[in-house]
Amino acid sequence: MPQTKVIFILLFLSGLVSVYAQQKISKRQFIADSTKIVKPRLVRPQLKFDSRLVFFNGQKLSISGGDVGVLLKNKLRVTLGYYSLSDKLTSLKKTIDNIEYQGQYNLNYGALNLEFIYKNTRFFSLGMPLEFGFGYNTLNYKSITDNLETDKESGFIAKAYFGLSGTFKPIRWIGLKGAFGYRKILYNQLKNFAFDGVYTSVGLSIDFIEIITDYRMFKLKKRYRKNANAVETAVDLITD
Repeated sequence: MPQTKVIFILLFLSGLVSVYAQQKISKRQFIADSTKIVKPRLVRPQLKFDSRLVFFNGQKLSISGGDVGVLLKNKLRVTLGYYSLSDKLTSLKKTIDNIEYQGQYNLNYGALNLEFIYKNTRFFSLGMPLEFGFGYNTLNYKSITDNLETDKESGFIAKAYFGLSGTFKPIRWIGLKGAFGYRKILYNQLKNFAFDGVYTSVGLSIDFIEIITDYRMFKLKKRYRKNANAVETAVDLITD
């Protein structure tokens, strides 16, 4: 047999062995790799979409927004957020030249969000959120009959939110988050406009590290158990 053919066959067999070795790993290697994958992270990226319900003189108002940031050691969540509100205020009315006007309020602000997680299990976590918001708000009045508007009052606003929160995690990387607390206006250039009161919040939080961890574990288990069903493996990872 020519030398070149021998070399070709040896290279071919060596390639097969290499591919097989990559696909199949030992139990010891699987345990070592999986332990490394699921090792707790110091920093975990976070994303949350938020819908808040606030109350003003008995009226329900909706504030929408979200935040992005990190979770440190699974204990302290630090994020930056943005929120907005635009709605009529049914309790604010005035009459001008025998025409009735109703308040129209707009609020836009950025926020620094902190949350101390004091209880964290597989399916539930409990925390104490604290938020400092800084932004801009406007107030004007619009006639009920013909939409005539008064001049807008506008100015800087600073506020704080604090309360209690709970998160249900049916899947490790998706959480349904609820919160209840109180909002306090620290400063507002709109004079004689008190906006303190209770709030509730419902949001959807996403943990990117858990998504990456599940994907890496899925690939590792496929290498360890070559004949494992892909769907079954994925379901086990998601629901564990």
